[in-house]
Amino acid sequence: MQAKKIVIYTLLFLCFSCKDTKEKNPEFIIPAPLSVEKIQTKGFLDISTFYSTTDYYVYKGITRGFHYELAQDFAHFLGVKLRVLEVNNNIDTAISRLRQGKYDLLAVSVTETPERKEKIKFAQPFFKTGEVLVQHKKKGIKKIEELDGKTIFIKKDAPYKKLLSQLQDSLHIHIKISEVTGYSTEDLLHLVEIGEIGFTITDENIASALSISMKNLDYSIQLSNGISISWATNPENNILTQEINEWLKEVKKNGKLNFLYKRYFNNRNSVPHHTSKYVLLKKSDLSPFDRELKKESKMLEWDWRLLAAIVYNESKFDPEAISQIGAYGLMQITPETATMFHVEDYFTPDSNIYVGVRYLKYLDQTFSKYPLPPEEKLKFVLASYNVGAGHVMDAMRLARKYEKNPYKWDQNVAYYLKYKSEPKYYRDSLSRNGYCNGQQAYDYVHRILETYNNYKYINP
Repeated sequence: MQAKKIVIYTLLFLCFSCKDTKEKNPEFIIPAPLSVEKIQTKGFLDISTFYSTTDYYVYKGITRGFHYELAQDFAHFLGVKLRVLEVNNNIDTAISRLRQGKYDLLAVSVTETPERKEKIKFAQPFFKTGEVLVQHKKKGIKKIEELDGKTIFIKKDAPYKKLLSQLQDSLHIHIKISEVTGYSTEDLLHLVEIGEIGFTITDENIASALSISMKNLDYSIQLSNGISISWATNPENNILTQEINEWLKEVKKNGKLNFLYKRYFNNRNSVPHHTSKYVLLKKSDLSPFDRELKKESKMLEWDWRLLAAIVYNESKFDPEAISQIGAYGLMQITPETATMFHVEDYFTPDSNIYVGVRYLKYLDQTFSKYPLPPEEKLKFVLASYNVGAGHVMDAMRLARKYEKNPYKWDQNVAYYLKYKSEPKYYRDSLSRNGYCNGQQAYDYVHRILETYNNYKYINP
């Protein structure tokens, strides 16, 4: 990457070339880390995106979306992991927080406008689209002039108000503009679909994608074209923008961009027959077992979506999943664990969740005797659910021995658990439980927290 090739020694040469040897050389100031270097140091690309059927969503427990998958690919390009810090459907708020440095990237379909170019930095566009009038097929108009006296509903933060003003001036008509808050673009399209409102405006590619399941949408009247759709960064992050542009060349060349575009904007098999994908996502079901997960999570005093993240990673919500070691069901319960809680039939979803939750409660109580902050204790509990509390306690003892913090997970206890497959550590007298595939547990904790981070944007 170009960011790694930057040379910072020019000032040193100028200092030593000074003719007056009596003068002190000016103090050499090391420049602040570049934006990409900061991202690589922390190990995460932090993004904000929108919850929609094209940008980012969760369906049947799986996180998907055009911009989500592209952001994952870009994070891999940078050699880091992706972290969704915020899901926001207000573009003005998202831009403001981007400028404040709350995250690195606004990974959403951002329309380039002169006003926005003054506030944020745009990467090269993914594609270009047009802006269309969306109306109900059976209640619509045939010509733009027929909008005279009609009301068009648009999001308050959408860039369409200027376009409508230009239409009014050029056609000498009067259009009533109703700017609404608290609604996403898809919410407005759904209201048009069911006849609650008459008209709205959106990008043509979004209208095309939604019309696959919203059969009553008519978007045949185009209002503008050649609109660039890009990602946005903080205006000071020139190097990050350059990296996006370099990566974008690659995904265009290897076909990844075209593949994802077709998947999310042109795929007519992406939702069940006669079912609105919008309605499915608004229903916000993660699995058929959400009701039981909500009920049982109260015992743990956890967000039910965290419990759902464990179930997804254990079994992909398959109630008949069986592991190589004989663990069974949604929460991969072993006979030994079921016996701990006097449960013989742990093969039904309800009883499987019952045992899993009580085992998590047992682990939580086990680590409650240590001075662990709640967010740290959670990681210890998750790792223990995967490999057993004994191995995690071994790693705590090893951390203390090597003068690390035994009550902190990242780069402390996690390190010694991760490498507990090496003789140096599992043969140590402090490792009372011997060998452990610690890498598996380390990855498990990360996957659960990553999945939960995606699930927590689903309505509780």
